Amino acid sequence: MNTVSSYAVHAPRLRAWQTFALFVGVLGELFLAGDWYGFAAVMPFVSHALALSPAEAGFAQGAFAITYGVGMCVWSPLGRTLSARVLFAVGLLGAGLAMFWQSHAASYAMLIALRLVIGFFDAAVWVGTMKLIVGWFPPRRHGFTMGVLLAAFSLAITLDFAIGIPVSEAFGWRTFFAALGVATCAVGAFGALAIRGGPREIGYADFRWDDEAGHAHAHTHNEAPRQAVSIWAVFRSKWLYVGALAIFGDMFAISAVTTWVVPAFIEVQHMPVPAAATVGATMGFAQVVVLLVGGWLSDRMPRTAMLKVGAACCVAAALAFVATTLVRIEWSGLLAISAFSGVVVLSGGAIFSLVSEKYGEALAASAIGFAELGGIVSTFVAPALLGAVIGATQSFAVAFGVFAAVEVLIFVALLVVAR
Repeated sequence: MNTVSSYAVHAPRLRAWQTFALFVGVLGELFLAGDWYGFAAVMPFVSHALALSPAEAGFAQGAFAITYGVGMCVWSPLGRTLSARVLFAVGLLGAGLAMFWQSHAASYAMLIALRLVIGFFDAAVWVGTMKLIVGWFPPRRHGFTMGVLLAAFSLAITLDFAIGIPVSEAFGWRTFFAALGVATCAVGAFGALAIRGGPREIGYADFRWDDEAGHAHAHTHNEAPRQAVSIWAVFRSKWLYVGALAIFGDMFAISAVTTWVVPAFIEVQHMPVPAAATVGATMGFAQVVVLLVGGWLSDRMPRTAMLKVGAACCVAAALAFVATTLVRIEWSGLLAISAFSGVVVLSGGAIFSLVSEKYGEALAASAIGFAELGGIVSTFVAPALLGAVIGATQSFAVAFGVFAAVEVLIFVALLVVAR
């Protein structure tokens, strides 16, 4: 007989563990994104020190995605057997050590090599964090909880700019990278000691969430165990590809905005370099707010609708930035557009909760990891493509026009397939 341990019976203890799991997940996302976009925040300083061209700088930011994608292909299947604790700790310790050594980069080749190492290990952090959330929260709360994690991701980008630029001005970009690497390792060590992957790891062997109870009762002793579900089942559903497409659009927008908006404002709008921290912080905080609102909405309205609304918002933000390259805009207007750009992440929580909902707990972490490959591809393509366009045309207007065209194509594709 299957015993179903409901959330209601164990609520006080589980709420405490849920809060802790979300806290640890937020820490993981902060340093995953911090290591990812720390270079983008201080790119002008690194470019000056290592004599990088715009195309080289864009490739250095996007190169992370090459091994992040390889890492997803490695860590996502392993996510069915390795615990959330192992994935989280291994990922952050590996990325932190490489981040620290990145502070000693003396050449473009060394910088690229270390960016590639960081990308591979950061992929393990993402899969581990998703497994942690899927293990500790019922499906009906995945929209908001994943929205919180993605908000932490955006907050990290904000902090990269808000802290990285002044630290680099005062002490140099190498000091910023070294400090970020040490802090990443510290969080990884903390995760190795403290993480538990779900109620089953704290003594509730037969636990099921209340909204999974009916499904749990339907199981029989003759059915295959949870771990026997084939990983190839992930690829048989269209929702993996819908999720990957939506993530591609969101992350293309985030990468394009994070990497090239500040240089565009400096060159086209003649913004003072010290003001870059304000622009970066404004964009980041706006994303945090929008992700929290979007996560809340995705638990209350059809998630497929949220994907389409989010794609439309990406188009609107891209067109707004095209305008900044064509006409003179006052400082207050630049800040307003920077804040408006937060809408590019509106559907973030809906994307991952939709994939989780379609695949269930046994495959959710792996499915999310594979879907994230769409975002990985775009985080490589966006900085490198726009950097190449800028280098070839010497025009931010053309580059941001390409940005807008990509987002329009994603929006149209989602209108067709996400139903």
